[in-house]
Amino acid sequence: MVTIVGLLISPLIFLFFLLYLKYRIPGSDFNLLIKAFFWGCLFSIPVILADQAAHYMQIDGARSIRRMIAYSFVVNAFVIEVCKFLPLRFSLARKIQFSGPNPGIHFSVAVAMGLATIFAVYHAYFSDRSGADNVYFLSIGPMNAILGIIMGFFVGMGKLRKNLFIDSMTGLIATIFFHGIYRFTLLTQDVTLFWLFALGAVFVVGILIFKSKQIIAESY
Repeated sequence: MVTIVGLLISPLIFLFFLLYLKYRIPGSDFNLLIKAFFWGCLFSIPVILADQAAHYMQIDGARSIRRMIAYSFVVNAFVIEVCKFLPLRFSLARKIQFSGPNPGIHFSVAVAMGLATIFAVYHAYFSDRSGADNVYFLSIGPMNAILGIIMGFFVGMGKLRKNLFIDSMTGLIATIFFHGIYRFTLLTQDVTLFWLFALGAVFVVGILIFKSKQIIAESY
């Protein structure tokens, strides 16, 4: 049952998100958003290869603090966030529909859900399943959506302010940091720290969503 739920979370988040946008913005073309989802699916391949390499080098489990930090921040956070950043920054951000933080969030979440969908399949059937497995498996989708909002906001701000490099790097570094802490809390199996981090991340995301809507209101 846990496996089925975990596999469905990310695609369902994307589906509900797409339906919500169709309701809020009727008549819009969402083909690019769907392409963003498939960009995420495609860029899950290097993530899976990196995870397999980490397993081969025995740095993917809770064997020592140093290995947990290396796996959490380098193999997991850095590789995953860069693989979401590349299609967002160098393909989607060049499109006219990508006009600011709000559409930036939309496209970034779509990429994140595509990657999380394929990675969940990999984690369920092909990975070593190390460290707080069920919590990690069930939280892959929601946490990647949260991180997608953070990255999308900053890349979108860069597009709006014509300052893509600095704002994009800010978003990338922030998501690597947040993602690394998220994975580390689960590898250490510190449930209290995980929930404190999750609540803090949700609070940050709430501020960014509010700010993105303020920017839309100010543009009219």
